[in-house]
Amino acid sequence: MEADIAGFIMVGLVTAFVAGQVFRTLRTYSAQKTLREAITRGVPVTPEMLVEAEKSAEPGANDLRNGMVLIALALAIAGFGLIEGGSSIKETMGIALFPLFVGVALLLRVRMRQTKGEA
Repeated sequence: MEADIAGFIMVGLVTAFVAGQVFRTLRTYSAQKTLREAITRGVPVTPEMLVEAEKSAEPGANDLRNGMVLIALALAIAGFGLIEGGSSIKETMGIALFPLFVGVALLLRVRMRQTKGEA
């Protein structure tokens, strides 16, 4: 793999991680700001309201969407390899395996949670 491609992937991963942290911080800030405004307006803050404000998404809540996006990304990478042709087909197919397997694993996790919930 060329150095520029590896660098681009690294920058993308770091950017995605930082963006996730920033969005999590903004969500917490928004919830706290809402509680502060409720307190200043004299709205009684109940324990249920505090629990609801601090509640985060259930683990695995976005597995279906993330799995589908990763599978689509794998197909796009594989399609690019087919279009590019030449010796890059093997390389791009190999790269496409990583998001494909992670996406399939996430979809299997969703399926397992559904069957466990129904049983």
